[in-house]
Amino acid sequence: MRSRLPGVPGGHAPAAHAASAIGSPSAPAATAHHLPVTRRRGEIESQSSEGNSPPRQASGQRPSQRSSPQPEGSSAPQRERERAEREQQVRKALPGGGAAMKRLKERAARQKPATLGDKMRATLQGVPKPMTDQRRKAFEALVHADVMALAGTGRMAPLSAADTMRAAVQDGVLGQGVLEEDRQLLLDVLERLSIDHLYGRLKLKKTAETLPAFTDAQVHTPPTRMGAGKFNTVFAVKLNHPDGSVFNGVFKPLRTKARGFASGMSGIPRDDPQTAMRNLSTLAYAKKLGFDVIVDTRVALLDVGAGPVKPALGLLMEKARGVPAAKTKSDILNRPQVCAELTKLQLLDHLTGQGDRHLNNYFIHIHGDGRARVTGIDNDQCFGHKLTDPAGIQRVRGDPSRKGFRGTGLPPVVDVDMARAIDALTQDDIRSMLGDKLDEAEVGASIQRLQGVKSHIAQLRKQGRVIGPQAWRQPWVQALLAPENSYVGRQRDRALKKEAELARAQMDSDSDGSDSWASMGPVFL
Repeated sequence: MRSRLPGVPGGHAPAAHAASAIGSPSAPAATAHHLPVTRRRGEIESQSSEGNSPPRQASGQRPSQRSSPQPEGSSAPQRERERAEREQQVRKALPGGGAAMKRLKERAARQKPATLGDKMRATLQGVPKPMTDQRRKAFEALVHADVMALAGTGRMAPLSAADTMRAAVQDGVLGQGVLEEDRQLLLDVLERLSIDHLYGRLKLKKTAETLPAFTDAQVHTPPTRMGAGKFNTVFAVKLNHPDGSVFNGVFKPLRTKARGFASGMSGIPRDDPQTAMRNLSTLAYAKKLGFDVIVDTRVALLDVGAGPVKPALGLLMEKARGVPAAKTKSDILNRPQVCAELTKLQLLDHLTGQGDRHLNNYFIHIHGDGRARVTGIDNDQCFGHKLTDPAGIQRVRGDPSRKGFRGTGLPPVVDVDMARAIDALTQDDIRSMLGDKLDEAEVGASIQRLQGVKSHIAQLRKQGRVIGPQAWRQPWVQALLAPENSYVGRQRDRALKKEAELARAQMDSDSDGSDSWASMGPVFL
């Protein structure tokens, strides 16, 4: 599978570079500013280079706790150097400690006045009140301003600046001479600006694939809202390549709640949907099979309107080319390669338990030379642990338990390349591919679906329905692709009905026009 996103070089994960800068308050300023991401030359324009997945970490359960920003294993001299570097950065960017510290020291002086001026202010203003509601919001604004000042002076990302400030408070460089409850408030505000807090809120495990590979440092044109789907809001964004070219992508912030019929029925936890892991698992599965039918996806950290100190953690996807399946004409669906590529997507959905593959969730693009590409997007509602039957994604009218699924029955025909790729998969392959992304029950369900698809292919082989790649054009093969058992048949049936409706409407319009012409009386030419 080709990698189309910028910053995805073979052999290493760009996420690791971004993470080292974002997650560590002691990262050198030169490293922290740009959060460098590299890429192969020409991979977007030519789309010809083969991409490698970022290396995975060891399998394990998703940790809910946040990791410490302090590097582990640091020697005492190294920690002291890092502390001195932080102190120098903070004092240079925030003379007197910054606006937030000025506010906290003024509050402490009113609580424990030491000078005549302090006593006069305490008499006039009274003891400091708890910083809640509007007072807290006003204080947070001061902290945000200080963070941005440190980010600008220290040439680092805003979240790196927030972590640097937090470490400075813990070191004692900041936070001296203030009320203890105010010091804790400052730490809390800074903690909520940290990358660790974002991952903790989403319960997202940090791996090479989930750390942000892209940040505001690569943004060419800020994200703009493309619209809101039924469950998510997405943004169009343009990113800079190192060579000066621009990449068009789609950014979808991650959510803390799962929505959708298929999610609930297939067992995806409502309060812990792990959307990133499900998308990345789908992409990994497609790459393992060699099915180039899924939009390339990476994790990104981008400002979508809340300000650079409150970026959204989300999925950055290549913008799918072509048109949604719902708008594809019926003649396109008769093309052999389109039939083959759609069947690959369908098989992948059966294997992953993708229950939401409606006709706006995949695109069909015909290149100038006639080659076809099918691209699935929004791979959120999949890998539920309750869905163990690969045919369980089929929508069944009249069955309340299946009415919200958007798939079909298993395909009536596959080609030898598809069958070979699926038959080659083992349980160990599934565990290796998915074990660091999904929990044990979800991996177990994936293995059961794989066995179900293998059994189905064995039956097709007995029926003579495992065909050569060139046989998709055969009339008997085309006739097997029905609405209830194939994406091709479902989409073709819809397209034919829509085209028939348009033809009838055109005939009615033509009829109305001739009547109006006749009503005008004689026309002399």
